[in-house]
Amino acid sequence: MRVLPIIIAILLPLTMFAQVKEVVLNESFADNGAGWPEDYTDDYSASVNAGTYYLVHKRNSGSKIFDVPIRMYLGENYYIEMDGKCNEGSAEGGCGIVWGKGRGGYFAFVITPGGRFFVRKMKAGEAGKFLLGPKSCPYIHKVAPVEGVKGAYTKPYNKIRVQYSNDELMFFINDHYVGHIPNERYFGNNAGVILYGRQNVEIKKFGAFGTKIYERVKDYSAAMRVITYEIEDGVEPNGERLGNGDCRVSPGETIRLAVTMKNQGYGKCDGLKATFYSVGGHVTVIDQDVPQYLNDLDRNESQILDLKFKVSPSCPNTHLYFRIDLTDSNDKLAESVPMTVVLNNPITPINREGDGTISFTLNLRESDTHDINAGLPFTMNNADNTYVVIVAVEGYQRLPKAKYAVNDAKIFYNYLVKVLNVPRNNILYAINQKATLKDVVDIFKVRGLLQSRAYGKQGIDLIFYFTGLGVCGNNGMEPCLMLYDSNAANPVETGYPLSSLLKALHSYDIHSLICFFDTSFAGVDRDGASFVSPGSSIISNAAFPMVTDQRTCLMYASGSNLPNPVVDNTSHGMFTHYLLSTLKNYAQARSYLDMKRLYEQIYQNMEREGNARRISIYPRMDCQNVDGIRLLK
Repeated sequence: MRVLPIIIAILLPLTMFAQVKEVVLNESFADNGAGWPEDYTDDYSASVNAGTYYLVHKRNSGSKIFDVPIRMYLGENYYIEMDGKCNEGSAEGGCGIVWGKGRGGYFAFVITPGGRFFVRKMKAGEAGKFLLGPKSCPYIHKVAPVEGVKGAYTKPYNKIRVQYSNDELMFFINDHYVGHIPNERYFGNNAGVILYGRQNVEIKKFGAFGTKIYERVKDYSAAMRVITYEIEDGVEPNGERLGNGDCRVSPGETIRLAVTMKNQGYGKCDGLKATFYSVGGHVTVIDQDVPQYLNDLDRNESQILDLKFKVSPSCPNTHLYFRIDLTDSNDKLAESVPMTVVLNNPITPINREGDGTISFTLNLRESDTHDINAGLPFTMNNADNTYVVIVAVEGYQRLPKAKYAVNDAKIFYNYLVKVLNVPRNNILYAINQKATLKDVVDIFKVRGLLQSRAYGKQGIDLIFYFTGLGVCGNNGMEPCLMLYDSNAANPVETGYPLSSLLKALHSYDIHSLICFFDTSFAGVDRDGASFVSPGSSIISNAAFPMVTDQRTCLMYASGSNLPNPVVDNTSHGMFTHYLLSTLKNYAQARSYLDMKRLYEQIYQNMEREGNARRISIYPRMDCQNVDGIRLLK
């Protein structure tokens, strides 16, 4: 009677395997468009040549990993598969798939020339841990002598697969199920090939395939559609060449498209983020893991999104297929919009001059080489233990707009992921109508969203970032953040007092706490217009939280009864503009950035720009350990 459950347990993952359709990476090594490591040293060699990835590890002990970033579009179904053969190697060594690799470690599924397999977890600073095996497997094709031919051996290929479903990882060798384990949180997004001990192997194929199954957003009645796209071709933002200037997408090019999406439904599109994915292979979407936030769009309103991607030089396709997933802050799906780009087909450029010539001027947000929104530098900053909460409100229920607040949050998120290297899963954000008082309180409460992400973590580096409106309650004594449903007449009751916020943040086991407040507590919007009764918000009397410990740094856009203006050419609040520009400059210089350096740069730049505009604007910082607390380490 127990046979049936066993059969089902084996057939279920095979059924799921047949349902996985989307190509994340399908590498046949015709070229090295995916950027696989190639090198020759005393310890190892690696080269891509004519459809094969040749790998040699020359040491008898240890291992070597050859990996690429595969920003997997992973949901309920995915698998990673590799075809390769061992030409020569130690019997107890082996070759296999690495996945979930980051600075903190990796996972590996390995088969050995001696006919065994194992699954192993390697965590930095700890001994390796076997999650499965080592155990013998009859499905492994072994190197064997050719009968009757002295010195000749058969060197067969083996296909291995790591497959995820229902929070379990299953393992297959030559299409035979060999075991499963519970899924664990990954260290990063990289995947590739690992060689244990002395090995000489050839890899013919390496693929990653997945499809995500979302819970749907209820009562969604908008209908976002791609109505046009324009090309940025032959441009050099921050020294990076994009395209060849012929207004076409061709194999081998890195291209940016300005994609216009329009709401053609009957309802309003609000509180959503857009993420681009390639679904046809031979294309790498750049920054696909950083969402772009949609404005609150009524029927027939539109918005331009950026799509940057690289086409493999050997791409055989005539059409490139993309999908734009529109999801809410809880990753529920509103809709998935298809998009097709025809290779070698003329595309309208961004700008066309009156004389018929084409100028490839970048979008406003990327208008020059000093733009803080583009060309973010790569760093080796270690932020695996950093957790971030972003709260941004641009469109309020009862208050005026906080101009550019959503763009502040979006680009700050980009910096966290790409410059500070904060794991995406460590970032929580509440945007517009998802940033009600209840939403924000729920982030910090016991067994809330932040605690669930940082569960069991000790000594975390915690960053809180707010962009929006602020006001002082209790006769100008209590600084409060204005959330989506806040009322300026009752800020202490309907907003989030800084004293309550700091109490919630200090309930965590923190190594450091940095808070950025891109707001004025004078009860004015970003154009300087008051939204409170005259005299009801007097920030000069405000009781700002006092910092007495060495772990905490609070930084404010405005330290007195002053406005919080914007920088229009980068679409940011002035404080965020100079926060990001300072971070970018120090990252490019490969320098550390502590709170003293950061505040000095923000202060000097805001003072200079304020003088040029003939307005008084000075940021404020409260920090006892300005040299010890760092953004860039």
